[in-house]
Amino acid sequence: MDRDERDEAWVPVALEDAGEDDDEVYVLGLRQSAEDPESWSLTFMGCYDSEDEQEIAQGMDTYCLVVDPGQATAYGGVLECELTRDRLRLLLSDDTARSLGIPTQLDFALALREEQLAMVRRGLARVLTSGRPDAVPVCLGL
Repeated sequence: MDRDERDEAWVPVALEDAGEDDDEVYVLGLRQSAEDPESWSLTFMGCYDSEDEQEIAQGMDTYCLVVDPGQATAYGGVLECELTRDRLRLLLSDDTARSLGIPTQLDFALALREEQLAMVRRGLARVLTSGRPDAVPVCLGL
């Protein structure tokens, strides 16, 4: 095993709230609880500037993932993403999972309203195809 499983943060089994922001950079967020704005969350951010030489040199020329609490951040690394009515399954690269402090395989039950699910579907397609082409998941089932 490449990583120490004890270093992984706790991850919820279900997500029940989602939202988006399209100001400067497109952001899609999913969180554990609609009642608690401080609950565990996973945020997907679209690529800001894939042409910027500094962004390219630092590997930041693609989408970004952030896990809270803690604001652990990683760029790219979603190998697979499958979304159904009641599940979100993600397979992450070892490096991305290590950076975020979470397992490489994530399988969340979803308790989202229909309009939230549609937003998540559109948002994941938008974010996970932004930036450099080699970071787009090999399996994107939305």
